[in-house]
Amino acid sequence: MIEHQKYKKATVSSYQIAKKGNDLCGDSFYTKETDNYLICAVADGLGSGKLAKDASGKATEIIDLNHDEPVERLMFLCNEGMRQTRGAVIAIVKVDYINKMATFSGVGNIRFMISTERQRAVHPLPKLGFLAGKPEKFKIQEFKFERELSFMLYSDGMDIHTVSRSLLTKMISPKESVNYISALPQEINDDATVLVGQVNLEE
Repeated sequence: MIEHQKYKKATVSSYQIAKKGNDLCGDSFYTKETDNYLICAVADGLGSGKLAKDASGKATEIIDLNHDEPVERLMFLCNEGMRQTRGAVIAIVKVDYINKMATFSGVGNIRFMISTERQRAVHPLPKLGFLAGKPEKFKIQEFKFERELSFMLYSDGMDIHTVSRSLLTKMISPKESVNYISALPQEINDDATVLVGQVNLEE
């Protein structure tokens, strides 16, 4: 499934596919723009099938209800919400248009990559583990930008590591990037989700 969202100052495209042999994808994702920020998240419920989807869906529901909160607070709330679920790995990026700052936090194996002003893409490491309601301290990483940034969030079912940096620094559009990713020859052995976003404050 491919979707494209055109916002006022950002564009976000997504591609999601269930694990081979499954009808239901255990990943969930979330995107929203307000006048002041863009927020995107990917959650991957542990395992696959309905219980995995319930866990990841609970995380994105919590983010939707509290999207105006800081990223660290959102991670805390998601962790609390995982108590009665199987658990999930989660990554959140929030792009502050006013202060020109992107804030990222992640727990587990969802990958995040970011490029500001089309410079070399960096791949911040998330915290190891998963969220299941146990006490956690979250690693918060910030990235300053002036006008433009591009980023990618993708779950471990998506094998695009060798091309991901150039997809950001040489990006035509998130739509073109996602269309390219969806056409890559790869064996999908797990639920797979990718979000590609681009912010341009001059548009």
